Amino acid sequence: MPRYWDQAELERYITEGIEENLTLDYKAGAALSKETNRQKEIAKDVSAMANSAGGVIIYGIGEENNEGRFRPAKLAPVNRLECSRETLEQIISSNIQPRISGIKIYPVPLSSGLNDVAYVVSIPQDR
Repeated sequence: MPRYWDQAELERYITEGIEENLTLDYKAGAALSKETNRQKEIAKDVSAMANSAGGVIIYGIGEENNEGRFRPAKLAPVNRLECSRETLEQIISSNIQPRISGIKIYPVPLSSGLNDVAYVVSIPQDR
């Protein structure tokens, strides 16, 4: 995992076609919109990652399925006005019991718009 997350690093994942795996998952920004059932889905995704090997979920990258291989397709930003870092932290902490300690959320501003962001959620393995 990179020591520093920025737009260039996210674009590298896309350019290199780094495939989803046990410790890496991509979610388009729409997954965090208020219109979705985001609380349940976020809790499910984070819990699943913690209960396996831990890893990273990147909210803000859309994926494509190419013959059963899920690869990043393009930046698909989160609107920070719909879901701030604090909101995402609150959803995770209030919907997963028992709590998973050590989760880190890295907001990555995107050049596509003033309120466009990606969130890189680093999840430790829950033992």
